[in-house]
Parts: sequence; C-alpha cells; structure tokens
Amino acid sequence: MQGKQFISLGASGSVGAGLKVAVATLLVLTGSSVLAQTSGSVSIISDYRYRGVSLSEGRPVAQINLGYDSPGGWYAGGFASSARLDSANTEQLIAYAGYTGRFSSGLSWEAGASNALFLGVSRYNYAEAFAGLTSDNFSGRIYFSPNYFGQNARTMYAEINGAYPFLEKIHLLAHIGLLHPISSTDGDVSDAISRLDSRLGVSASVADWNAQLAWVVIEKSQSKYSHYEDRNPRALVLSLSYAF
Repeated sequence: MQGKQFISLGASGSVGAGLKVAVATLLVLTGSSVLAQTSGSVSIISDYRYRGVSLSEGRPVAQINLGYDSPGGWYAGGFASSARLDSANTEQLIAYAGYTGRFSSGLSWEAGASNALFLGVSRYNYAEAFAGLTSDNFSGRIYFSPNYFGQNARTMYAEINGAYPFLEKIHLLAHIGLLHPISSTDGDVSDAISRLDSRLGVSASVADWNAQLAWVVIEKSQSKYSHYEDRNPRALVLSLSYAF
C-alpha cells in the first residue's frame, strides 16, 4: 500500500510464519491460476517512514507485501512490518481490498478500503477508504479515515506519486502528500495542523531485486491526530527488496 503493502521477518517471526502458511494453503486450494495472479515482495528498510514519519524510531525493519489481482478487476492484499511506537516494539499489519477499472483513454481508476492494526498498541488502529487514478508513470490517491491513528479525528490524506524512467533499469521517484484534519469527536480541530510530506529518490532494478535511496522530508508540526512528534523531520532512507 501506501502503495499496496507486508510480514515482518524481524521482531515477530510467528506473524511471518502464519502469513506464509495462509498463502501456501490458498495456492494449494485454488490451483495454479491463483499463482499467476499473486505477487509479493520482501524488503529491508533502514528507517520505516510512513507518510514522512518514522514508525521505527529511525531503526531498520524487515517487511513483506502480498497481493492478489483477479481478472475481473478486484484486488486484495496484506502488509506487515516491524514498528516501534511509544518506545515499544510492535507489528503493523495492514489488510486492503479494492476494485480497479480502466477508461478508454488508458487511464486507470481504483477505489477500496484498508485496515491498519498495531499489535499490543491497539489504540493506534485505524481504517481508511480511498480512491485514485493511475497512468503509466503517475498516480494519485485520496484517503479518508474516521479515526486516524486512534486519535478521535477524521482526516483526509492526498498524495501524488511519480516515476520517471531515467535509464532502462533506473527510475527517478517523487512523492508529495498532505494530511488534513476534517473534524474531531468534539468538533474542535484548532490544534490539529495540516502536515506536508515529500520524498525524492532513485530506484534501480536487477532481475527480481530492487534498491531505492530516497530523501524524505516532513513539515514538523504539533498535531493531536497522531503520535507524530517526530524528532527528525528529515531522513535519508535506503531499502532493498526482492519480488516473488
């Protein structure tokens, strides 16, 4: 996600094992046609930055992403990552599902929903609905959450992503996103400040391997709608992924 995202290979090996067993069982029960429509990746990231904010307190994590695309346009998947909130180790699990279609111009559209869980710190759990448009090198999405990061605040998040093919195996990457409060349970959003995050990077691929180096920047602000009190609003993030 947040482009369709995983299983942790780090702090919680049991989570990864359980997800692998579930996927293997699904493939056996449904046959080889599912295999052709199922994809995934395993990644190691130097700092897990989610919408600009570190969810690993600047530490490296391992992640996995699993996805399934049906011939009819429906898709679903799961993401898992080690995380660290309130100075405690946890696991972030995200399940998502949606539907995608294509206009006659070739532009694609999608709509769906996701649910994020944090094991052991469930007060940060939240759900989102999203809709977006995608072309060959650009994509945009808008997300709505009725209770973002469990802070009793309704939010909208809008993002635009781009990838420019610099060389055959190398792409330049860009992202900009804006998190904006709509309302809180008491109707007061005066201390909930909109927050901007951006990312510039380069991606290189060799066979099933991909490496990315990105500069991530977040507008440092106090906010009541998340645990965002990030001490480091800028970071250089390195990631290595293997697709299967």
